[in-house]
Amino acid sequence: MNPSKVFRASTIGDVLVVELVGVVSSLADDSINRELDSVRTRLRSGGQAKVVIDLGQVAYFGSSMLEAIRAIWNELTPHNGRLVLCNASEVGREIIQISKFDHLWPLVESRADALKLMQA
Repeated sequence: MNPSKVFRASTIGDVLVVELVGVVSSLADDSINRELDSVRTRLRSGGQAKVVIDLGQVAYFGSSMLEAIRAIWNELTPHNGRLVLCNASEVGREIIQISKFDHLWPLVESRADALKLMQA
């Protein structure tokens, strides 16, 4: 299997942690779509309804990355799932706030804070 270009997923308890390790420049990129589909399939088959998106490895992202996060969110909504964003850079926080996604998904400082919020 090829190493992840964009999404690295792991499980901590009942939470799927998706670490963004690269930039999504376009959802038309086949390799990025395969990685996104892999995460979405993992959610469907794993029965997980809690996802933490760790933005700590990407300083900047655009609408394609937000669309990828929204696609993950769409897998959770039928199951009343929860999604929390963490570790966003200052620019990343601004992008999330300007796009109003912070009204949909909590945005916290650290992965530990995100995991703690998931247990509340």
